[in-house]
Amino acid sequence: MNRSIAVQWAMLDCHFQCHASMVDRFRDATQDAVIGMWGRQTNEDGKQLSKFEREALVERYCELFGTWPESSTQ
Repeated sequence: MNRSIAVQWAMLDCHFQCHASMVDRFRDATQDAVIGMWGRQTNEDGKQLSKFEREALVERYCELFGTWPESSTQ
């Protein structure tokens, strides 16, 4: 396989692994939990969202509501 093609496939694999991790992070969060966490900008333990958790919460929000969440005021 051409080296550049192999590199592209490796990059895609990494991208999809990261996306799968995001989708998995809040997979079981209910609509009410997602709304609450988004409004407070905290995770289920009440701690401030990490960058990864914030992106994962956006993914879950989109999955549940079919739209991007409103901007956080924080």
